[in-house]
Amino acid sequence: MRTLARALTYVAQIFPVYGLRRSLYEGFCMTFLTQLDKESEVLMRDLIFKTILRGVQNPQHLITQIPRQPHEDFIQFGYFWLQQGQFPPEDDTRYILTNSVETKLYNLARVIMSRKFPVLIQGPTSAGKTSMVEYMAKKTGHRFVRINNHEHTDLQEYLGTYVSNNEGKLVFQEGVLVEALRNGYWIVLDELNLAPSDVLEALNRLLDDNRELLIPETQEIVKPHPHFMLFATQNPAGLYGGRKALSRAFRNRFLELHFDDIPEDELETILSRRCAIAPSYCKKLVKVYKELMERRQSTRIFEQKHGFITLRDLFRWAGRDPQGYQELAENGYMLLAERCRKDEEKKVVKQVLEQVMKVKLSEDDMYDC
Repeated sequence: MRTLARALTYVAQIFPVYGLRRSLYEGFCMTFLTQLDKESEVLMRDLIFKTILRGVQNPQHLITQIPRQPHEDFIQFGYFWLQQGQFPPEDDTRYILTNSVETKLYNLARVIMSRKFPVLIQGPTSAGKTSMVEYMAKKTGHRFVRINNHEHTDLQEYLGTYVSNNEGKLVFQEGVLVEALRNGYWIVLDELNLAPSDVLEALNRLLDDNRELLIPETQEIVKPHPHFMLFATQNPAGLYGGRKALSRAFRNRFLELHFDDIPEDELETILSRRCAIAPSYCKKLVKVYKELMERRQSTRIFEQKHGFITLRDLFRWAGRDPQGYQELAENGYMLLAERCRKDEEKKVVKQVLEQVMKVKLSEDDMYDC
């Protein structure tokens, strides 16, 4: 019911700019579509087209139309108009836009257009969850802040605590979340499913539709600034150590977006442009990445496929400015094999590197000073 109510609230909000049919389409895509996997998404999209866009002569034209600018302080992103924040917009030239990244950004922009709903982004490590929000914040002129959660995260980091000032008096110093609420910043709560339960409970009131936060120490109720937005990210529970599954009731307070791994063909483009290395090197790096993922899935069925290598490792490896395939392979060995705890895992990494790079690796030569 909450999902349906949110969809209709969103429709009522954007209807004056987008018209009824288009608003219904965007509202239902935003709330019902983004939390599904790829196969279910196809079924749901067909259902939305059949019911909401039935009788429309050219549905594709309707859903890609860009309406007139609502006000001067609105910035166009794709098919959407997003309100500008208190800061001048910036274009991040280092951020590489590929087809799949653009699709994710459009889904994010659709939610941001409402400026009301908290967003939970779930996806594997290094899928670009936080960087995507940061990119959109810069693009629309909003200040971006984040809290990195872990099992010992203290509620005081969020809400604040009493500290002594220069005169030795106790004063209340507000936490990052309260500061973001008051000033209209965009805040990302990273790895939310690592946070302790008292932190999650404190967020409940803010995630409800009345959107308010109680500071227990001062008994003050803080209402959010009109530009404030809350985002949270998490890796899937069960695949990554220490991550607990958030309850269905808690997750339902968010609008969920699911990010998959970056497609391999796009990875080469991103690596080449971001790390400024030769496309031929990028091909080899992505091949090693693919091979190691396949080896992990076939040998360790209950472990995550990113056991040997993650996208973050790939970018780190590409950024080491190699001179030739031998050095590229050696950098890969030092980065990936040396952190393996078992000798047989080291051998797998070495074998894949030698096979793909067509070189021979010798630890004695590598570490001979």
